[in-house]
Amino acid sequence: MTSKIHISKGIKGLQEMPLEKGRTFVIIDNNLQHLAEHFKDIPVISLNFSEKEKTLQRVEEISRWLLDEGADRDALIVGIGGGITTDITGFTASIYKRGVRFAFVPTTLLAQVDASIGGKNGVNFLSYKNILGTINQPEWIFICPQLLATLPEDEFKAGISEVLKTFILFDRQMYRTAVDYFKAVRGEDLSGRKYGEAAVALDMGLLTEIVGKCAEYKLGVVERDEFERGERRVLNLGHTFAHSIEKLTDGDISHGFAVSMGMVIAASFAEALGYACGGFPEMLAADLRSVGLPASLQDIPVTAHLKVRDLVDAVKKDKKVTGESIHFILPKGLQEVEDILVPLNKIKEIANDLC
Repeated sequence: MTSKIHISKGIKGLQEMPLEKGRTFVIIDNNLQHLAEHFKDIPVISLNFSEKEKTLQRVEEISRWLLDEGADRDALIVGIGGGITTDITGFTASIYKRGVRFAFVPTTLLAQVDASIGGKNGVNFLSYKNILGTINQPEWIFICPQLLATLPEDEFKAGISEVLKTFILFDRQMYRTAVDYFKAVRGEDLSGRKYGEAAVALDMGLLTEIVGKCAEYKLGVVERDEFERGERRVLNLGHTFAHSIEKLTDGDISHGFAVSMGMVIAASFAEALGYACGGFPEMLAADLRSVGLPASLQDIPVTAHLKVRDLVDAVKKDKKVTGESIHFILPKGLQEVEDILVPLNKIKEIANDLC
């Protein structure tokens, strides 16, 4: 089953979604309690969601609440928030009473273009990211770019890396359009406005097109390869080292910032292995920095003490490891990406050279 994606410029469109009273239960991020007004007479639990709280303990807490509220096997659980909220909601729904229906209202750019789409649901375990999880599709996803207006700068920018990742994979023209758009947002005079508010106000139509295109591309891949047997692996561009960065910083870096650096590392590996087109790592790094994203470990304080070689041990625990090799997504250029099985000892050798 694939999800139905509904893209709406206004939050009022949520009233048109199938929310059955008596069967719908809402899980919402504490920062978004104002959205609870759209769910009158529907049980709502609001919780703090962070990378450090993306655990089985949080799943247990939600499951206990669902039992107390009388949620049965016909329940629909709606998760409202960023990627962590949708991950935990999907995972909980997938195991509660052996699986009930669920849906998402993603409220961050990263969640709208990537995290909420594709059916990957999970929690962290022993500091390894998403090591416990399921692949199970939400019934529907309500995407409203207007909700991005409340996002602070770093949280909005964390989603830009996933936008650019998607267009590196599938659409070189939209990649350049998106880079130019987010550069323009960065140049806006905020004058007390949040970054997200400025991004939405600059060109709501273009932002909606960017978000919609990303959702369309990802959903297409998921429809063709739901369980990541082949094509879907390319969506992991930048994630191999990103997950290592997140582990070694104990979750003190956003996923999007880690992916931004991870993509440049991947491009550097592609070049070292003889796959990358000349100058692509440098071009990518320049574009990322132009929209306010880090392109190397030294770009931000939380990772400045790390070297690429420090990340290799965590890479060995990655879900994409097969025997003594790992499926590594290597970008040669825009719309030129290879899924290569690279020996782990080769990864270590190149990492030592990059340090």
